[in-house]
Amino acid sequence: MDEKEVLKRQLQQELQWVQCRQNMLSIMEAKLQQMKQLAELAKQGNLTGLELEELNIKLNNLVAQVNAQDEESRNIENEGIVE
Repeated sequence: MDEKEVLKRQLQQELQWVQCRQNMLSIMEAKLQQMKQLAELAKQGNLTGLELEELNIKLNNLVAQVNAQDEESRNIENEGIVE
């Protein structure tokens, strides 16, 4: 391979990673919006203790999902694994 082909391959890989990262960020953004809605619901103050517990569980699950998604996207970047 000549230099142009190598550069082209590198740029294609970077583009794939950026597209993958954008998709993951979109998923994370949707989960963050869900978290915001749940927080606003809790802020209204008209929930029972049980409802607040359930809401907290949902929030914690969303936090874990966002963190896992972020970690996965960073692993893809660090390992150079882009499909």
